[in-house]
Amino acid sequence: MKFNLLVKTFSELELTSSRLKMTDLIVDLFKKADKKEIDKIIYLLLGSVGPSYQDYELGLGASLAEQAISNATGYSLKKVDDLFKKLGDLGLVAEKLVSEKKQSSLASKSLTLEHVFSSLVKISSVEGNGSQTLKIRLLSELLGNASGLEAKYIMRIVLGDLRLGISAPTILDALSVFAVGDKSLRSVFEKAFNVTSDLGLVAKTFFEKGLDAIKELKMSAERPVLPALCERLPSAEEIIKRFGKCAVEYKYDGMRVMVHKNNDEVKIFSRRQSDLTSMFPEVVEAVKKLPFNSLILDGEVISFNDVTGEYLPFQGTVQRKRKYGIDKLKKEFPVHVFFFDILLKNDVDLTGFPFVKRRHFLEKVVPNKGVLKLSEQIITDNVDELKRFFNEAVEKGLEGVVVKDLNAVYTVGARKFAWVKLKRSYAGGLEDSVDIIVVGFYRGKGKRTGFGFGGFLGAVYDKSKEKFVTIARVGSGFTEEDLSFFNEKLSKIKINNKSKLVDSLIEPDFWVEPKLVVEVVADEITRSPVHTCGRDKEGVGFALRFPRFIKLREDKSIFDVTTVSEIKEMFENQKRTKVDN
Repeated sequence: MKFNLLVKTFSELELTSSRLKMTDLIVDLFKKADKKEIDKIIYLLLGSVGPSYQDYELGLGASLAEQAISNATGYSLKKVDDLFKKLGDLGLVAEKLVSEKKQSSLASKSLTLEHVFSSLVKISSVEGNGSQTLKIRLLSELLGNASGLEAKYIMRIVLGDLRLGISAPTILDALSVFAVGDKSLRSVFEKAFNVTSDLGLVAKTFFEKGLDAIKELKMSAERPVLPALCERLPSAEEIIKRFGKCAVEYKYDGMRVMVHKNNDEVKIFSRRQSDLTSMFPEVVEAVKKLPFNSLILDGEVISFNDVTGEYLPFQGTVQRKRKYGIDKLKKEFPVHVFFFDILLKNDVDLTGFPFVKRRHFLEKVVPNKGVLKLSEQIITDNVDELKRFFNEAVEKGLEGVVVKDLNAVYTVGARKFAWVKLKRSYAGGLEDSVDIIVVGFYRGKGKRTGFGFGGFLGAVYDKSKEKFVTIARVGSGFTEEDLSFFNEKLSKIKINNKSKLVDSLIEPDFWVEPKLVVEVVADEITRSPVHTCGRDKEGVGFALRFPRFIKLREDKSIFDVTTVSEIKEMFENQKRTKVDN
């Protein structure tokens, strides 16, 4: 496929905000694609050159990108930088200057998808001495052979800022429509994606081998899988009423991890499929010693004070995400990993077994000593015993408990009432915190003028619309360090116009790409005419009353944020709690 065919589709996608139109455009692209190229097309649609769990570092800094544009077009670095300040988008800068470039290569040739993709892979994989020079040269060569439109999207891909508004759900819809003309097979493709975390692999398998092969895709210790998720219930009484006899486990305020053992190789993935292996070497060494050929274990890694034996808050654990100085951090923030489920053992998929059976398998695998622990658990059908265990967890500084249906299978990538969380209440507020995505921010005023940041506009996810819908303007809960952090972080992802993934009636001072997930608490959920979360025919949605920032959730992907349906459930739970009181 010629690369210009792909970027023409990119351009059409960028111009529409209709999910149906986007789906149709992607389906048309699939019809023109060679089956050997389909995985590359999928990755590029998502602004990458591989599945999310592979360590591709495509993102270049603006200064390197500017140098590549200058090299490719013959314009001075100052000209490039001045135009960037004017347009605010290096993709547009590349498009304009490549279209008007002073110099052209005698060897200029039409770009193919294969050539562009392989060059981007090289750019992402270059390391060591001279890597920046080589990255600039490779990018300059691509731009030198590109048309203006091709240059625009090449630049945006390498900067990690494609701006198409395309997400995995849209591509899953497109695969189903391509296969049968409607979205009826969406769940089949989604199940395959949940167990492989690789949309390119799913699509290529379908194009080359057909639908039956998709249904046969299995989880493997070589790839991450999407974890099961919790629902909410507001009280111990409602939980026992729903489950009867159930398992109750501590809810650790740490970092959710999936630990994979594949013979002598151990990988640790976050819930967003980021590779955390290098950050927890003591966990890797302990898992390597387990006498099994393959394992996938679900757990929570949490830091603790080895003098007092106390668990540290999430911020302590997240310190281990730094790339350097791990030996020092091991001493400052020692960790345990508490395992609460097992998905695979010796290449046997265990997700179809009931929870009580999986727990039995888990207890045979995890030694429950050293850094490898089993989650604390009781089995009960007694409300008072559940409350006692919950209070015990809170007294130890943990978040609360997770209650599990003893007979439920493991629901990969799904949120069902097989697992229910019961968390400690924040003073005077909701029974649970809310994870929101930052979609815009406001200038600092008064005492915050010097920080440049005064608060952000936050949104939750509407699955039916595949949009982030606003629910709160958050302006409290920040330390001075937080204010500086958000000013720097959000300024880097600032965009001129609202993202196509966002539905908002409110106009913040600055829009940003929806990339940062934060945890907030609030006094209650109220009805609101200004927010789009759960907006009804009368134009009334939901809002958080007196929201406060708690922490950044780097361990969660943008689609892990709280959903509109969860907000509605919390609103109903809140009303029931008020009546009970």
